[in-house]
Amino acid sequence: MEELKSYYKRVAKYYSAAALLYWDMQTYMPKDAGPYRAEVLSEIGTYAFKQITDDALGKLLETAQPQSEIDEKLVYVGKKEYYKYKKVPPELFQEIMITSTMLEQKWEIAKPRGDFEEVRPLLEKIVDLSRKYADILGYEGEPYNALLDLYEPGMKAEEVDQIFSKVRDFIVEVLEKIERLPKSEDPFNREIGVDKQKEFSNWLLHYLKYDFTKGRLDVSAHPFTNPIGLNDVRITTRYIVNDIRNSIYSTIHEFGHALYALSIPTEFYGLPIGSSASYGFDESQSRFWENVVGRSLAFWKGIYSKFIEIVPEMRGYSVEELWRAVNRVQRSFIRTEADEVTYNLHIIIRFEIERELINGELSVKDVPDKWNELYKKYLGLDVPNNTLGCMQDPHWFGGNFGYFPTYALGNLYAAQIFEKLKEEINFEEVVSAGNFEIIKNFLKEKIHSKGKMYEPSDLIKIVTGKPLSYESFVRYIKDKYSKVYEIEL
Repeated sequence: MEELKSYYKRVAKYYSAAALLYWDMQTYMPKDAGPYRAEVLSEIGTYAFKQITDDALGKLLETAQPQSEIDEKLVYVGKKEYYKYKKVPPELFQEIMITSTMLEQKWEIAKPRGDFEEVRPLLEKIVDLSRKYADILGYEGEPYNALLDLYEPGMKAEEVDQIFSKVRDFIVEVLEKIERLPKSEDPFNREIGVDKQKEFSNWLLHYLKYDFTKGRLDVSAHPFTNPIGLNDVRITTRYIVNDIRNSIYSTIHEFGHALYALSIPTEFYGLPIGSSASYGFDESQSRFWENVVGRSLAFWKGIYSKFIEIVPEMRGYSVEELWRAVNRVQRSFIRTEADEVTYNLHIIIRFEIERELINGELSVKDVPDKWNELYKKYLGLDVPNNTLGCMQDPHWFGGNFGYFPTYALGNLYAAQIFEKLKEEINFEEVVSAGNFEIIKNFLKEKIHSKGKMYEPSDLIKIVTGKPLSYESFVRYIKDKYSKVYEIEL
């Protein structure tokens, strides 16, 4: 067992180096350094991939003698991943890495112009490579399941589709009820300088007790969290002068991701069980802090005085008015700026498109038209350009097919976890007092301390006593937004 753990921890150092290079690429790297950085990341990533599929690791996994339940889980998860990735030729892995890195760099340049044709050739290549990858990994039912399993182990597209269809119908109904109400003034529809936004984002992280000795806050085009290595989890945000909500909630969202990564037991680091249970569970933590905590009236009661001190332009609005404003429901083009109610519609659209792409039912050249068609169908919006449309997110241009559903699944997990949490604490009292350690301890005990020992379908049952369903989310939205809008939902 000790030899097996040492092997994994040695390989983890290569992944750590690659993570640091990726973080630098997204934050500080000079623009012209992109092509060579793609080669470097590909070289390191492929070397690490060869190590985790090497016969020597397979032998260690087969001969290891677990001494505890944790050891047993380590070997179980290790074998599952080893035999899955063992089937993948290193050459294919390397080609996917270098193509996706180059494509993501090209996307950053082409996105502001909405030039889909500039990225289409490489996107066609990465879709083709992803289909090959799915075929090699193997799947039940449809090729897309092989990629979905990489992000949400055990989940099937048909299961996701059944849940999403119920969520979609509920959202459309709620949205129509809210839209019948008279429109009110938006206090946040004003310019707030970047300096003030930076000051408040930094204050927020200190208020939430983000550990700056183990992380830092920077700026990137698309906010993200990157666990670089042991005791090193970095987050980024972005500042949009005409809507400070963007930086506030990007910062809180990424804090949720970072808290999860920093709360996994140190002794798990570098091992197969040393990460979050799934991308959906990881997203449940960021969405929990962003929405359940950060958009609650109790939270705004706690931060109100500091907010109007740093942003005195907002002094004329009451805490209730600001709380209602950060929970405004409206149709919008951009996923990352969408409200809690409509957000899942953005995910459902992406899920439908990428599922068809990987299953060979949709050509890359038709993605913009398909995107625009679904935004009209589900959100009633005419998408004016690709910048606000199919080029807004980096995921497909980074080769991450199967990722998007985990965002909506994260919302469902978060609502179910919230119901369980409320059985044990007075949420409003704890949050308004800024006593977040009580919540953190609950999440650490129930979720973070488990690492990747359990598949998500098992972990949600362990945490809440129930399998995943959409019903907790429906109750959460009804309860909250009937208060926000003072109507019956």
